Amino acid sequence: MKIKEVKKISPKLKKFQDEEWLVSDIEHYGKARNWVKKSYKFIAKDKDEILGVLDLVTEANVAFLEGLIVNHNHRGEGIGKNLLLFAENFAKEKKCTKIWTETDEDWEAAKFYKKMGYEICGVHEKHYLGRKGLILTKFL
Repeated sequence: MKIKEVKKISPKLKKFQDEEWLVSDIEHYGKARNWVKKSYKFIAKDKDEILGVLDLVTEANVAFLEGLIVNHNHRGEGIGKNLLLFAENFAKEKKCTKIWTETDEDWEAAKFYKKMGYEICGVHEKHYLGRKGLILTKFL
């Protein structure tokens, strides 16, 4: 047996994955599932100034908040809150039942998400750059 990195998905590899994931879905869920992953980007602007950006990924009725960043000159103005509420409503419209994210335990973001109703559901020990990360989730 050899193991190697694949740079391009061949038709044969795609067929293999499609067939084997179908078998796995039937084993685990009792029927075939349509696993469609979609990425979305939301931007908050005032005229031409970008105030904040939120990246969201949806898959199998779950939303992942991949990133939320607010212009450092405008933090504390409710921009992050408005972006997050917008994304949560968007996720509900897409039939998502929960949203989750991850952040460093010492960052202001951890306090922000808790204030917004997110709960810690897991911890990444020695994660990015050896730091402790939190996994936070909220049911929609």
